[in-house]
Amino acid sequence: MAYQFDALASSFRCIAFDYRGYGDSEIPPPDCLRLEACEDKSISRAAFARDAFAVMQACGVDAAHLCGCSLGGVIALECYKQARACVRTLTLVDSFAYYPHGLETIGERIGTLVSLGMEAFAQSRGPGVLGPHAALPNLERVREQMSSIPLAVYAAATQATWTGDYRELLPRIAAPTLVVWGEHDTIIAPRELSEELTAKIPTAAPLVIVPAAGHLPNVDNPEFFNAALSSFLRRPARGA
Repeated sequence: MAYQFDALASSFRCIAFDYRGYGDSEIPPPDCLRLEACEDKSISRAAFARDAFAVMQACGVDAAHLCGCSLGGVIALECYKQARACVRTLTLVDSFAYYPHGLETIGERIGTLVSLGMEAFAQSRGPGVLGPHAALPNLERVREQMSSIPLAVYAAATQATWTGDYRELLPRIAAPTLVVWGEHDTIIAPRELSEELTAKIPTAAPLVIVPAAGHLPNVDNPEFFNAALSSFLRRPARGA
């Protein structure tokens, strides 16, 4: 998000937070990291959304423009589901409402993660989230950030990412929505998943395709991404 803060903070109040268990956020107790856990401190889509609202409240923000990439886009949809009045606009980046066969394959995904461990997983999978010509510093940053996440936290977040279904929510979304997709994201979140969002959300603008970008277009091509996001947020009646 540093690329976006540097470009947008002079015009917009920008707020980012670490998911629970990520970065500097508190790691939930071990019992709350079991995949079947449902305690208040466990990891789930609903819990991530509650955290987003808690951060907004702490910052004195009643309603915000929500921008989320991948899991972040899924959480943005969950936020709209929980409290649509708190969502001014949605920007969904390389994300989806429903991932085909996500529920059926979650055991395999987590099994691979556990067998490799976070460091080896980050080394093997980290480069795949960026475009084919990603800058070396970005590759290293992705590997470092991914490997720093506790395995149990990442496993629980993996389950949260791939098992949701917001397809019934899409036609009810009234907030202005921008859907963004990196042109090389053909494996993690293929184009058809973004096209489903634009087709089924009544207020969605035409799909924005970011050239020379993979699953993290805000990192691969920040200039193009920032221009598209800024243009969307500056449209009449959307405020800052």
